[in-house]
Amino acid sequence: MTNQILYYPYINLPRTDWTLRTLLYYDNVGSIVPQDYFYNPEDNYEPFMLELVRENLVIPIDPFQVLNNPFHLVQPFLQYIEGEQKKIEKAQKRFFNRRLNQRMVRIHNNKFDDEIFYVLINMGLAERIDYQWYNVEVKIANHLMKYLASVISKKTDRLPTTDFVRPKFWRKESGSQGKKRETILDELIPFPKDIDYKRLLKFKEKHQDLLTSFRNEVHEITLDKNVSVGTPLFDVKLAKLKDSKEQLSAKMNESQFGKIFFGSVCGIVAAVQALPVSGTIGALISAAPGVATAIHSALQIERPEDIDNQNGMKYLALMDKRIRA
Repeated sequence: MTNQILYYPYINLPRTDWTLRTLLYYDNVGSIVPQDYFYNPEDNYEPFMLELVRENLVIPIDPFQVLNNPFHLVQPFLQYIEGEQKKIEKAQKRFFNRRLNQRMVRIHNNKFDDEIFYVLINMGLAERIDYQWYNVEVKIANHLMKYLASVISKKTDRLPTTDFVRPKFWRKESGSQGKKRETILDELIPFPKDIDYKRLLKFKEKHQDLLTSFRNEVHEITLDKNVSVGTPLFDVKLAKLKDSKEQLSAKMNESQFGKIFFGSVCGIVAAVQALPVSGTIGALISAAPGVATAIHSALQIERPEDIDNQNGMKYLALMDKRIRA
């Protein structure tokens, strides 16, 4: 499984504990960034994101540079929305009342070919703000960014990732799964209170094996449905995880990070959104069926030779049973 992730739906990563844990525990964090940001970073990035980019903690990714056929990729998504008439009518009503309900999201024009914005405007689902930005109805925008992130992630060997997980996910957990969460998800992940960029990079370089091993242990115990609370196997894995936690905490103290916090594994597990294939071609997960079909069609346009390649991705199907956002 890849150790690289792609943040979406926004350009700038938020200054939160989630971001710090993500930067620490994953080898490489990317973000989808318009071309203008490469030429004028100081005028475009938020201050926190600018520092992350300067320190190579976040890698900017220009869709028009990494995709082979960026101008053709709008077609599968347009076909998807044109086939969802009832949903589109509801979205049009929401967007018509956008000034009251704030049901819109800004999207930069350099993330897509202009055709998609032209169509969305004519459908009553978007409006132009200025020469760079569009307001797009919130659900359409979320599907659109998940669509783009999924295709870019497949192309660049990343996992599409967001910092938002709907709270109702946790309320829907079964009793055993909820108990597992209470047992292992809280107060488990060590991370420093403050960000010292150079120290963080040095720590990652020095202890990459330990960080990777710990992250894999978290994935294994939280996502494997065969690891049940109260079983000897669960107890063994939890004990190992706690030992690894102590090792990491000790290394952080040695590195003089300052105060060490212990947070939820949600920053490592719950936010990972899966794009690919598990079991059958096109069984894309973590998306509505129509969006999944559009993603699959886009991957056929972009990299048809890789559609059948499922190596390392079956894990994501299990994750999707736990997480949907």
